[in-house]
Amino acid sequence: MSLRNWILSAVALVAVCGAVAFAQVGSPGQKAIAPKEVTLTGKVVDLQNFMTEKFASSDHKMCTQTCIRAGVPVALETTNGLYILSQGEKGASNLFAPFAFERAEVKGKLYEKHGVKYIDVTSATKAPESHSKM
Repeated sequence: MSLRNWILSAVALVAVCGAVAFAQVGSPGQKAIAPKEVTLTGKVVDLQNFMTEKFASSDHKMCTQTCIRAGVPVALETTNGLYILSQGEKGASNLFAPFAFERAEVKGKLYEKHGVKYIDVTSATKAPESHSKM
């Protein structure tokens, strides 16, 4: 492959990747979906360990708890996807560290924008045991 063809291929690849990323995120002026009150149940995870699957030890609960206490963003893994959790400006570490890598029932206001789901949490409790998979 000549240098010219290689450069054209690289430029085309960058253009395609950029177009796909823009289409997935949406336009900057895209409006958020009106928030609504929700109650969801799922597994409390930190985004670092969840996304990379690189736990510091085999004790996933302890690793998740450590990350949450350190300020890593918290999420709820549900059968319908992943929801970022927080309590407005307070963050989420104090509320969610005890539920690390366990099932919890979360109540709050759900916001959606550019495909991201965020819950401004009003309460969280340990979820009752269930035999269904998350």
